[in-house]
Amino acid sequence: MTVELSPAAQLRAALHALGEGVEAVAFGLPGPSQAARRQQQRHLLWSINEYLLPRLGDLAAPAVAVVLGSTGSGKSTLVNSLAQEAVSTPGPVRPTTRRPVVWAHTEHVTRYSGNYLAGYGPGEPRQLEVRASSDQMLAGVTVIDSPDFDSVVEENRAMADDLLAVADLCVFVTSAQRYADAVPWEFLDRAKQRALPIVFVVNRIPTADHEVIVADYERRLGAAGLTGWAELLAIDEQAISSTHGGLPVGAVAALRSRLEQLARPDQRAELVKDAVEGGLADLMRRVEALAGSLEDEAGEAAALAEVAERAYQLQMGEVARLLEDGTLIRGEVVSRWQEFVGTGQLLQMLAEGTSRVRRWLRTVLGGAPQVEQVEREARSELVDAVVRRADLAATAAAGAWELDDAGMVLLAESSGTLWRHAPETPDRAKRVVEDWLGYLTKLIEEEGGDRKKFAQVASYGVNAAAVTVLLGVFVHTGGLTGAELGVTASAAAAQQKVLEHVFGSAAARTLIAKAKERLHHSLHGVLHADGSRFHDLTGGHRAAPEDATNLRALAVEVQHQAGGFRG
Repeated sequence: MTVELSPAAQLRAALHALGEGVEAVAFGLPGPSQAARRQQQRHLLWSINEYLLPRLGDLAAPAVAVVLGSTGSGKSTLVNSLAQEAVSTPGPVRPTTRRPVVWAHTEHVTRYSGNYLAGYGPGEPRQLEVRASSDQMLAGVTVIDSPDFDSVVEENRAMADDLLAVADLCVFVTSAQRYADAVPWEFLDRAKQRALPIVFVVNRIPTADHEVIVADYERRLGAAGLTGWAELLAIDEQAISSTHGGLPVGAVAALRSRLEQLARPDQRAELVKDAVEGGLADLMRRVEALAGSLEDEAGEAAALAEVAERAYQLQMGEVARLLEDGTLIRGEVVSRWQEFVGTGQLLQMLAEGTSRVRRWLRTVLGGAPQVEQVEREARSELVDAVVRRADLAATAAAGAWELDDAGMVLLAESSGTLWRHAPETPDRAKRVVEDWLGYLTKLIEEEGGDRKKFAQVASYGVNAAAVTVLLGVFVHTGGLTGAELGVTASAAAAQQKVLEHVFGSAAARTLIAKAKERLHHSLHGVLHADGSRFHDLTGGHRAAPEDATNLRALAVEVQHQAGGFRG
């Protein structure tokens, strides 16, 4: 037989899943917004785990009325007045209430020990005092005297915020001297967002000013949108009892009567339902805000990654341009080539006939030490060129990150390594260049075509032929002007003639094009790998992109189940 869960149980299950989703969020991107985002997350979890889940698990439990107010408003005096005994200890030193005082019925005190509220936020010590009483009003409502929400002690302000989140009813206490202060109205706005039922108490009103102060306070409540679902009770200035630290019973008769009404099962059930619905509505707003914060963090991380990517793309473009115009590597390679083939001698032989040139080339290209030296120098210059470009890209990316709050922290965490190429980049570049040289050999074998053609190529030596292709990629006159053009032009012309004699004109052009394309792709890979450090760093310090979508989906399910709970 299938057992159908109650609406409250189904809502509770959906909230539990939402809580797990919220807890799984990890705001890892450093910066000024990180602490606020994590605080958003903690407050959400607090509302779910410390109020909504326990309350839905025991809807018949006493309603929780939290007495909140500013410093010196008379909260503790009010609680003592309701009890007509010394429940909470007021005094002249502010703040007077340093920890919440729970006034509960003797049959319910165990509810407020052990894991109740579990302290005040993650890792905080418990600071809860429980006062047991046989007062019958407490059978249906528990009263908690809260620390001042405008206390100079930050911990006290945090406690007041947390208690507001777990209240079924707020008894908001102010005084005739403090009701117009700005801070209480900011705090009340948070209560309003939760749609929390509130009983307003104006305390210590001079008798002569009673009507004026009450009228002015009512006007302010109306302007703040706090009328219609809230109540206002006024207490005149009068002597405090020395025996219990409270006012005469008649002074708080109206408030006690209201709490006794709310303690009745039918009204308590309605109050708790209203408080839960208000808490759920506030929860949905805050889930959306948290999802928005996740998207903001993802956007900030993506912006940092994009800055770095642009820096590396710029250098990749430079590598492509320099490769195309023949200026990616210079220096020893061109000089060595001129020494190697003796350009003047070669050009003279070209006029004397092909057969003599072929014999001469066999002699020159057959010299293994010369071939190896040219190859070694070309490899070294090529590796240095790509590492230099990685340095330029890293410096540009790190310089941009230094101007960003999060980027600056990430740079500091990397101990300065992001300002230069990655330690493994030179070795990676060497492997890539060696692989490319191996590819040239394979390419020559493939392009050799028929046996006769390949035999001709092989007669010069495949390694030597590969070097001629290598030089064909780099030794040409593109991008050069003036004196440098004169120096290089003869080497470029000689190199072209060598290629044509060894491979033929068409095959030479194909070989150079394929070799250049492969090299561009390989060097691009080296720079991309070097730049991936920046992307990995931002990716490892932010929440997953799908977390916001997941949170919203979990919130939709909570809303769906809340509809059944209301019905």
